[in-house]
Amino acid sequence: MSDNQNISHHTGTVSPPEHASTVSPAAEVSPPNTVSPPNIVVIQADQMAAQALGAYGDAAARTPNIDALAEQGAVFDRAYCNSPLCAPSRASMMTGVMPSELGCFDNGDDFPSSVPTFAHRLRHVGYHTALVGRMHFLGADQHHGFEERLTTDVYPADLDMVPDWTLPLDQKLQWYHDADAVFSAGVSRASVQQDFDDEVGFRTLRHLNDRVRANQAAASAGEQPQPFLMVSSFIHPHDPYEPPQEHWDRFAEGEIPDPAHPEVPDAAEDPHSHRLRAMSGFDLRDPDIEQVRRARRAYYAAVSYIDDHVGRIRERLETLGLSENTVILVTSDHGDMLGEKGLWYKMSPYERSSRVPLIVSGPEHLVPQGRYQTPVSLLDLMPTLVDLAGAREPRSGGDSVLEIARREQTGEMGTEDRPVIIEYLAEGTYRPQLTIVRGQYKYVLCPGDPEQLFDLVADPDELYNAAREPKHAGRVAQLHGELDARYDLTALEAGILESQDQRRLVAEALSMGRIRAFDHNPEPEQRYVRGDFWSALEFGTIRDASR
Repeated sequence: MSDNQNISHHTGTVSPPEHASTVSPAAEVSPPNTVSPPNIVVIQADQMAAQALGAYGDAAARTPNIDALAEQGAVFDRAYCNSPLCAPSRASMMTGVMPSELGCFDNGDDFPSSVPTFAHRLRHVGYHTALVGRMHFLGADQHHGFEERLTTDVYPADLDMVPDWTLPLDQKLQWYHDADAVFSAGVSRASVQQDFDDEVGFRTLRHLNDRVRANQAAASAGEQPQPFLMVSSFIHPHDPYEPPQEHWDRFAEGEIPDPAHPEVPDAAEDPHSHRLRAMSGFDLRDPDIEQVRRARRAYYAAVSYIDDHVGRIRERLETLGLSENTVILVTSDHGDMLGEKGLWYKMSPYERSSRVPLIVSGPEHLVPQGRYQTPVSLLDLMPTLVDLAGAREPRSGGDSVLEIARREQTGEMGTEDRPVIIEYLAEGTYRPQLTIVRGQYKYVLCPGDPEQLFDLVADPDELYNAAREPKHAGRVAQLHGELDARYDLTALEAGILESQDQRRLVAEALSMGRIRAFDHNPEPEQRYVRGDFWSALEFGTIRDASR
């Protein structure tokens, strides 16, 4: 039963002794905002690079609310997505399963409803689960375990964005990322993305109110309050780069640094970057330095806009008395190259595209405060939430980042001990691209392309491919061997091509005749005074306990 329905249903059962009073907890029941295990709030931005946050060392960033969470919590300095693209990254994050194993290869792909997500797992142990905002679910299942989904998504949920590895690069599909987002970057008084995120922010705050109302009603009935998982997922700072004026004005002209290395890598050494540029049109026109600066300023302003939403969520948790028993996790689905190496957006294995923020803040007995260098990934998010909820340990390719932090603190785990795998199986490549990060090294393998090896300590900007150096031959062989042991590249490529072919047929068929969209449309709300007049008013009231 949704919270919105609860208001209507409770009006017929809760009978206050005084019209002006609020529901009071029974004496033997815990206070209504105290639950064990903890409440969990996941805040996800789209395309927000870790390197664009003050918490990760960017002096130009204006992110005081995210930075404050980092100061109080656990910060994972080497967190990666498992695919630098929205839908496969999010599917992997929710399930703890790599995109290739899920069969969710790209932004035109769904994943099976029968695969448990963290929403299923927490709901199974008694959590109320709600999604507010974006998750890029495709196909018929628009919930994947969430009891409530309070908004639609910003993009359609159909299967139309299917890559075609048989097409030459000059035959662009309509939905490809386009260079125009850089050339047209600047302030917008209103935009689709602002409207969407403003709604996500509003409904997030109202949903927190609803959880307190539900807890009050439970306490009045002599029941324990129900813990909740709320995922608030925003579209900013994803391109197009169109922030509000207020956030643009937070940055002075020239305050945001230019790309450190805007030069495009050699095509023979890095053909993937040249494919990405050609796909988006940057091979035909390059932004000049003023256009680059304008786009980067707009991006940083959009990140600051997200930070404001984070601040409002933190403030509401505090106001409602929820903050002491709530864990907040901030992350993103991938980063943005922002002009480094002549690249924009994501889809690249380079750090700016594949690294994400991962910050966990909560009660000290649950969250080991500090900064951690062990590589982790979004694959670890599902086991982390299960760990916090005290649910059954899942079979997963990941591990709880809280346990990883504890083991790093005690010296039981070092940065070499735990590899992270990144897959790219979508547009802008013709063959599967696989990346493994182990310790300070990153190795990239794509059939037909030169192998790449980067020493992220000696060469953090990934300027020098060390794969051909004799002194690294053993390391290249080791990392190549690890990928060989995990993947049958021939079978993977054949499976991707077959999937693309099948999904193109499905998409074309569904566009004919009577069309039924997969888009989620929230159910009509019964939020205000319905049924018993005074009980409806009473259920909706959250008293200020300090007065």
